[in-house]
Amino acid sequence: MAAIDQPILTDIYEEASSFVPVTDSAYIFMRSVEERSGHIESWRDRASATTFVEVAETSNFEVTALVSGRKYSVMLRSSESLASLWSDIHASAIYIDMTGFAHHVWAPLLRAALISRRDVMVVYVEPSDYKHSAAPIEGQIFDLSERIEGIAPLPGFAFLGATPEADTLFVPLLGFEGTRFSYLLEQVQPNIDRVIPIVGVPGFKLEYPFHTYQGNKRPLEQTGSWRRVRFATANCPFSLFYLLEELARLHPRSVLQVAPIGTKPHALGAILFKIVSSRAVEIVYDFPLRKSGRTRGSDRLLVYYVSAIGAG
Repeated sequence: MAAIDQPILTDIYEEASSFVPVTDSAYIFMRSVEERSGHIESWRDRASATTFVEVAETSNFEVTALVSGRKYSVMLRSSESLASLWSDIHASAIYIDMTGFAHHVWAPLLRAALISRRDVMVVYVEPSDYKHSAAPIEGQIFDLSERIEGIAPLPGFAFLGATPEADTLFVPLLGFEGTRFSYLLEQVQPNIDRVIPIVGVPGFKLEYPFHTYQGNKRPLEQTGSWRRVRFATANCPFSLFYLLEELARLHPRSVLQVAPIGTKPHALGAILFKIVSSRAVEIVYDFPLRKSGRTRGSDRLLVYYVSAIGAG
């Protein structure tokens, strides 16, 4: 399909305060240490017909959700627990604000919301800037993560294996942290001729793709994968989704091993592809522990109409 024929199902607001959810909707969110996760307060008073669901994490795989004064304990590895949350939320449309969520929380919430067969939209607020490292080293020019917890499946997205004759295509979705790319290469040990990195172009800002290349310079050179880099718009999950579709067509016998270590919109595109694709897709995630104050301010707010892609 030509790029001009591929729908980009996104609304863009230059300021978060300009956004208001549709009537009869539920808005699920989580506050983090990042300033941008508090954008809700700039428009909440104008959303009187919206049910707000605030989530707090109690452990890696359990959260509490406050719905109209009632507290739910939600096990992220339990499809029954996730389904129960959505069945008790009476709204025709669902917004999942991924801005303050970690991947292992929003991904299973999204999958369960899509299964509920309602209109589902994902909200994301871009940061104004990222915190630069006071003492930058190669592969770590921004001060974003404390450490890496280790590779494990996201809840509800375990990979059940592939046929013996299948090969693997390793697709890292690159961000600024080359140390994460290097860690994954060491742990996964893919065939270096089967590594296809994806860089966010255009970036949130014009200079960000250059920062991505700078941060990932060493692993890109070591694997020679700089020759095979592909591009997808940094703030667009659908651009990434369509690119994964293209890679799947070009490599029909391959398992796609996708590592979402870049932008959250790219991670969303990868999760959507995993949910709806009939292909063997493995999501490889390294569970970084994020640093406090890693971003500054807030910029554009984007609303992604993900249920248009399908519920799988």
